[in-house]
Amino acid sequence: MKKFSENLYNKYNQTISVEKVIIKEKSKFQDILIFDSKYFGKILVLDNVLQITEFDHYFYSEMLSHLPILSHGDVKKVLIIGGGDGAIASEVLKHKTVKEIFICEIDEDVINLSHKYLKKINHGSLKNSKVNIIIEDASKFIKKNKFSNYFDLIITDRPDPIGPGKNLFKLNFYKDIKNSLTYDGIAVFQNGVPFFQKEELKDAKKYLKSIFKFYGLYLTVVPTYIGGHMALTWASKSKDITNIKNLDKKQNFIKKLNTKYYTNEIHQSSFNLPQWIKDI
Repeated sequence: MKKFSENLYNKYNQTISVEKVIIKEKSKFQDILIFDSKYFGKILVLDNVLQITEFDHYFYSEMLSHLPILSHGDVKKVLIIGGGDGAIASEVLKHKTVKEIFICEIDEDVINLSHKYLKKINHGSLKNSKVNIIIEDASKFIKKNKFSNYFDLIITDRPDPIGPGKNLFKLNFYKDIKNSLTYDGIAVFQNGVPFFQKEELKDAKKYLKSIFKFYGLYLTVVPTYIGGHMALTWASKSKDITNIKNLDKKQNFIKKLNTKYYTNEIHQSSFNLPQWIKDI
């Protein structure tokens, strides 16, 4: 039986048994691999770094979507930066207030292959009538003036800060995010695993603090994103999303979301940080 070994970190990696290789190709931007595994279902890998699996993506995609949407209360327009696998879009579409979703993905092959092979992850969201697919470098797309003060929610499902993803971690990118948000809009960002990527988290906090009135961090844990806690940072011009109001009143609605990780209790507890992450 073949093995896939991810070598994201120098001193620590994970190896997963490959049941079947579904597709392996080189796009304009990166190496793309989709394979079937026994314990995680289908897995998407880009440049030898695991991106998403059928069985544990909920711990990530639900926390980047439902938590900010329910914190906001009236999200209509959403931008997903990255997210070409369609998982986050699928979760966002569960909210009927949402009228328009943009997915800005640099690699069209990721979109097409995900739609074809990862249907249990995206549930057809990439072809939904509310979803607009933009094939472009997000750091350039976000600069467009026609989207100034436009989005109620921006979800940055960015890769690690290597290759084309580097621009999504720079100061100007955060400034452009702020410009694209409505006054009460919320932005959330994937910020890595602090146990191994503490500098990434430090930089994000420094930039967010210099730009936004409100900013912070909440946590999730994804088994295949090795290293323990995953950091999800957030920012807003006018909302402190840690000031949780009326969440218990939404309990019946939250149950109808049919989530596998997110609950109103998880929503509230995810802002509680271990001391070592506070120290970072």
